[in-house]
Amino acid sequence: MKKSALRVGLVTLGCDKNTVDMEYTAGLLAQGGCAPMPVDADPDLAPPDLDAVVIMTCGFIADAKQQSVEAAVAWAERKKQTGRPGRLYIAGCLAQRHGRELFEEIPEVDGLLGVGQMRDLAGMLANKDGARRMAVHDKPCTEITASLPRLRIETGPAGWLKIADGCDHRCTFCAIPAMKGPMRSVPREIVLAEARALLRSGVRELNLIAQDTTVYGADLYGNYRLPELLTDLCALPGDFRVRCLYAYPGGVTGKLLGVMAEQPKIAPYLDIPLQHLDPGVLRGMRRPNQNANVAGLVARIRRLLPGAVLRTTLMTGFPGETPQAFRRMLDAVQELRFHWLGVFAYSPEEGTPAASLPGLPARATRERRRARLLEAQAEITAGLNAARVGRTERVLVERFDPDRNCWRGRGPGEAPGVDGVVWLRGGAGEFAPGRFVSATITAAEVYDVSAEPSGAGG
Repeated sequence: MKKSALRVGLVTLGCDKNTVDMEYTAGLLAQGGCAPMPVDADPDLAPPDLDAVVIMTCGFIADAKQQSVEAAVAWAERKKQTGRPGRLYIAGCLAQRHGRELFEEIPEVDGLLGVGQMRDLAGMLANKDGARRMAVHDKPCTEITASLPRLRIETGPAGWLKIADGCDHRCTFCAIPAMKGPMRSVPREIVLAEARALLRSGVRELNLIAQDTTVYGADLYGNYRLPELLTDLCALPGDFRVRCLYAYPGGVTGKLLGVMAEQPKIAPYLDIPLQHLDPGVLRGMRRPNQNANVAGLVARIRRLLPGAVLRTTLMTGFPGETPQAFRRMLDAVQELRFHWLGVFAYSPEEGTPAASLPGLPARATRERRRARLLEAQAEITAGLNAARVGRTERVLVERFDPDRNCWRGRGPGEAPGVDGVVWLRGGAGEFAPGRFVSATITAAEVYDVSAEPSGAGG
C-alpha cells in the first residue's frame, strides 16, 4: 500500500522576500514527496489534519516580531491540545535572531531553521527519534550558488524575483544585516532561469526585490549590473511587465533610468526607501547617501523617465527627531509629492546602535506623527489619482471580485500588495487573470481607481 504524502502547512509572515523563501521551501518539500500547502496564521482557519506546519517568520520591527510570536504560540497550543500538527517548525529571520529563546519558551516547537537553511527541513521531517533540532548558523547564509526548486504558493499573475539577499548597509535602526548577513547577488544565469520558470507558470509581472536592488552584481562582477540585468530580462520572450522595488537613491543612476525609459516592458515605477527627509535624523540613522539631494533626484527621475510613479517609505519617531525635524519631513513630503508612501513608527530593536540613542520620542508621539504623514499623503495620492481620470493605461487583470461585480487589476503605477488597485468594469467571464487590457480611467478614490476596458493590451 502506497504511503500517503506528508501534508505540510506553510504559514508565511513578513515581506515578499519571505514569500520567495517559502516557495523554495515548498519546492524542496514537493521534490521530497511531501504535499505542501499555504495555510492561515490562525490555526482555526487551517485544515485540522496537517502532519507538519512551517512558519516563516519576520524579525524586522516590533509589530512583525509580535505577529510571528503570536502565530508560533497559537500553533503550539493547537499541537498541544489536539496532537496536530504532528510537527511544528519555525523558520526565517526570527528563528535566526531569537531561535534559542523560542526553543526554550515554546517546547512544542520541533525544529528551528535559520536564514538560508531550507534544505535542512527535509532531514528534520525524516527524523524519527523525536529529538528537537536547530539549524541556525552563527553567520546567516542563503544558498544562491545553484538553482533551488520553487513551487509558487501565491496565485495570480504577479511574481517576486529575488535578485540578491543580505545587506552591506549599516543603518543604526536595522537588524537585517545581523539576520541576513552580507549582500549576495544571485548569479545572472540563475535569475534568468527563475524568471523563465515564473513566466512559464503564468506570471505576467516580475517584481524585482532585494534589500537594495541597485547594488545588484557588485559582489559578483565588481560593479553594479542592475541595468544589464533588466535588459536581459526584457529580452526574454513573452508579454510581461518588469518592476523595480527597493531601489536605494544612490543607485538610481542615469544609466538605470535610461534603460527603464528605453525598455517598454519595464514599468515607469521606482520604490526608493528614504526613511527620513531631515539631514540630522538621516545622520543619526547612518543611512547611505544621507547627503543626497532628494529633490534633485526626484526631479531628475521625472525628467528622464516620463510618467514615473514614485513610492517611498518613511519612519517617524527615530531618536533625536524633534518637532522641527518632523516638520521638515512633512514639508518635504508635500513638496516632492510621491504617489505612494509607506510609514512606520520607529521601534527600538535589540542589538542595534539606535536602541541606545537618546531623545526617543514617546510612543504616542511616534504614532501621532505617523498618522499625520499618512493623512498628508492621502491628499497627495487622491490628487494624483484624480489626474489619471481620462487616461488610458495598460492594466494587468488579477481576479474577479464578486462583491463588486468587476475585475481587480493594476496599472504600471501600482505594485502588488502595497499600492492601490484598478477596478475594471466587466462580467465574470469577460477577462482572465494574467491578461493585459487597455482601459480608460473613469473615476478615482483616494487609493483606487475605476476603469472601462477599451481593448486588449498591445
